[in-house]
Amino acid sequence: MELEKLTIVVERKFPIFDESQPIKALFNPQQISITKTGWQGQGNSLQPSEEPATLTVELFFDTSLLKADKSSLAIDSIIGLDLFGSSRLKDVREYTRKIYQLTEKKSGLGAIPRPPICRLKWGRNTVLFQGVLKSLTKTFTRFLADGTPVRAKMNCTFEEWISPEIKQKVQNPIDDPIRIVRRGETLTSIAAEEYNNPSLWRVIAAANRLDNPRQITPGQSLTVPPL
Repeated sequence: MELEKLTIVVERKFPIFDESQPIKALFNPQQISITKTGWQGQGNSLQPSEEPATLTVELFFDTSLLKADKSSLAIDSIIGLDLFGSSRLKDVREYTRKIYQLTEKKSGLGAIPRPPICRLKWGRNTVLFQGVLKSLTKTFTRFLADGTPVRAKMNCTFEEWISPEIKQKVQNPIDDPIRIVRRGETLTSIAAEEYNNPSLWRVIAAANRLDNPRQITPGQSLTVPPL
């Protein structure tokens, strides 16, 4: 069975994400931490917290450990060459740059330029988190003789992002449950927009008694029940 890699799927234009070009972790992380404050205050004055959840993860990059370089690494070690002076090793920034760019504001995503929304996925159709890359610390720890970095780690903090429409539904669950299907929409994309979780498409399918959830058409009326 092929090893599943942690991937970061980047927003094209919410709620559409570019599944065709995900950013794959070079090596899977050892741990992922999610922090959520549920309540604020003390004793009888406790109030629900509106603070977003955060996810922190350390990503590791080392181009000297890539499978594609194994043959050249073996030859270098046999003939006694300086392994980390080899010009065959890739600059690790080729891999870290894609993640670093997720902190930059991009136009075309909304009225106000902002960083793109990301979905962290690990395994088939498993979305661990949805949010923006709020901050990161990039550290280079190994270099070639000419100063080219070949090993790095990135400490990333993602902050939860929920669309204003979903926030409104949470505050007012007795909302109009009728939705008209737009061109290009699927039950998965509708569940992502309505519930912030694409895997909940079955709730909509069950509410509408759909025999084939893949066959919805533009203009069709759907009932989207509150969770």
